[in-house]
Amino acid sequence: MEELDQALAIMPHKAPVAFVKKVVASEEHYARTLVAFESAPTLSMLSEAGAQSTIFLRLTEEKKAAKISPKAMGMLVSVKSKRHQKSRKRTFTMECRYISNLESFFMVGFSAFDGETLVADGQVSVVLQKTGSPL
Repeated sequence: MEELDQALAIMPHKAPVAFVKKVVASEEHYARTLVAFESAPTLSMLSEAGAQSTIFLRLTEEKKAAKISPKAMGMLVSVKSKRHQKSRKRTFTMECRYISNLESFFMVGFSAFDGETLVADGQVSVVLQKTGSPL
């Protein structure tokens, strides 16, 4: 868990847009985080929290095959999301799952939950920095 705390500490996002507060699970193709907001979040805020949570997908083999460092920086390219329920809460569980990749271009799905209730979900596309290349 110390490794996850270090990753959380080096995220480039700072308050008030650093939404990930705790890493609950970090596996090869699945991650779960606790995200929090200063006010009831918009769909855009939930989508950004989903994108931030993707950092905790390990993707060891996919990164190795694409010559990407395990701690590579990335850039959000696109977001497609849908809100399913309104919620006035400010803390949610975010689940992320690997969908696919082509070289350094990754598609990842995310789902935001208020308890057991699905609040929003979607997909993000990110490009990760290849070893020795500019982003």
